[in-house]
Amino acid sequence: MPYTKILLIQTAFIGDAILTSPLIRAVRRHFPQAEIDVISNVGTVALFAQNPNINRVFPFIKKPFFAKIYHFLRLLLLLRREKYECAISVQSYMTSANLMFLAGIPRRIGFKRQKLLTDPIVHGGLMHRTEYYLSLMKAFTQEKFDRQTELFWPDAEEKQAQKFIAPMREKGEFLLGMAPGSVWFTKRWLQEYFIELIDCLHAENVRIVLFGGPGETTLCAEIQKQATNKNLINIAGKYSITGSAAIIAKLDLMLVNDSAPLHIANAVKTDAVAIFGPTVRRYGFYPLRQHDTLLERDLSCRPCRHNGGPACPEGHFKCMRDLKPRIVLQVIHQYRAKGK
Repeated sequence: MPYTKILLIQTAFIGDAILTSPLIRAVRRHFPQAEIDVISNVGTVALFAQNPNINRVFPFIKKPFFAKIYHFLRLLLLLRREKYECAISVQSYMTSANLMFLAGIPRRIGFKRQKLLTDPIVHGGLMHRTEYYLSLMKAFTQEKFDRQTELFWPDAEEKQAQKFIAPMREKGEFLLGMAPGSVWFTKRWLQEYFIELIDCLHAENVRIVLFGGPGETTLCAEIQKQATNKNLINIAGKYSITGSAAIIAKLDLMLVNDSAPLHIANAVKTDAVAIFGPTVRRYGFYPLRQHDTLLERDLSCRPCRHNGGPACPEGHFKCMRDLKPRIVLQVIHQYRAKGK
């Protein structure tokens, strides 16, 4: 059926928002003339706003509770006026199910565990999260779609990124980005390991750029302060998500944890070395691209939690402690030897 108004609901955080981009592109390809709107988390509106496959983005406030109720009712009234013919829910939240149902959207697509659907989709086992989201296209077609993620930013941020990178490129430096943060403490490679690695690179023609969101400025500042190698620039908290993505797109390599910067690097096609501690590949958030590297330890206690946690449940934190800086340094040297 050639729908003219389609709604997609994705109210999770940065990584999930990026991993939804292949699905959005697939919906646009299958319905090229449709108006495709997105409901997103407030913090990810910018990631969707520049996407040429999307017409409009409606932010949804989740917290505090009474604000959520108010915005739910306000959004519900808007959706009822818009008269969408079809809605796709990427997460299986009850809030999304209620929005689609109460808005009177006749066709409601989501994964089988969600309620109030007309098309419950069975995704078919373990897979990368992009493929998991793309399996929702089975409601329309059996065609296979490209899982490469993508990000977009305005011209002003592109010019800003070029200005930032140009002096380093003129020196012929290898540009290595590092994103030491994560919302969950146990997903973070040790701070002292980042410092040791940075200092191990002091005699090499490597420029290090530290990335982090507003909640990671202290961490990045402490790493910069303690490192004796001063050939690094700390831009944590100084650029928007898309502004940071524009810079990451121009680097040679990114060193990341299991966190949003991994998915940013994948989306802008910059090779990534990802350090996984408490989490594992089968959760579906592993590096996407052919030349990426995943570093992890095979331990009986892994995985401990789906999202990591505030502390190691076993008290030893071997999943991270055993991944020594020399291991990561060797991988970086391998990229440099390949001309990466």
